[in-house]
Amino acid sequence: MSKKIGVISLLLLIIGLAAWLIYSNKNKSSTVNLVSEYGDVVKQSASAPIELKHESAPDISLTAMLRAGIYTNQGVLQSESINIGNIAGRRLILNGQPLQVQAVSEIELIKAFELSNQQIVLFGFNQGGNQCGIQYQMLSISESTSSVSKVFGSCLQLSSVIESGNEIILSMPQNNPYLGADVLVNYKYSNGQIYEQAKLTKQQLKQKYANLSASKILQVASADGCYVDGIMLDDNSCGNGRKYCVMFKNLTHPVKNADYKLLKSFCTN
Repeated sequence: MSKKIGVISLLLLIIGLAAWLIYSNKNKSSTVNLVSEYGDVVKQSASAPIELKHESAPDISLTAMLRAGIYTNQGVLQSESINIGNIAGRRLILNGQPLQVQAVSEIELIKAFELSNQQIVLFGFNQGGNQCGIQYQMLSISESTSSVSKVFGSCLQLSSVIESGNEIILSMPQNNPYLGADVLVNYKYSNGQIYEQAKLTKQQLKQKYANLSASKILQVASADGCYVDGIMLDDNSCGNGRKYCVMFKNLTHPVKNADYKLLKSFCTN
């Protein structure tokens, strides 16, 4: 009887050990699979919108990949939680070493590129406060070095990101209430540096609004809900009317009709 009990105990021990090994291997495999290959991140970012909408977000977002880890030329790139003063935030680490990218919000991975044997990643984040909704930073990784760009942006969402040779051109609204959201500012990323390209000059503004008239400006204001029942609205939702006054002040050879006189009175008071 004691021999039977011993055999049964041994069998149970072997079965238990085998089950533990199977569970351990599965768990180890799933942990390793959480870390993404950089090439997979590039492929996913090529089809992902710049500004993710909830309904268009993929099952595993680029930012979720960043949290779990991404294999790069210099080890795993990952975001981790930290405390910034008394505020919870996040920062980036590469191969276990912190980078000069941290924020009081989630660090969003927006796009990933492969240019001239370099892995280049674009991030967006919020540093807190109501004045600036989003800022950007770029990271370049080669087999021997890595570098982080300065923080940049107009505090508004990107309109486009375009690869041009070995450069990346990023466009977004200028965030100037005098000009409106249709006037963009461009940033060029080249050789690890970010450059703000020239904004519109007065001459370019005149060219931009050359085909406008006072009546067309009022039509634009009406479509924006800022010209109602013959009255120009100057509240905050209409940018205090500054957008339309910039248009008006850059008219060339205007017809001085009733619409012109209305805008002149509004913009000079």
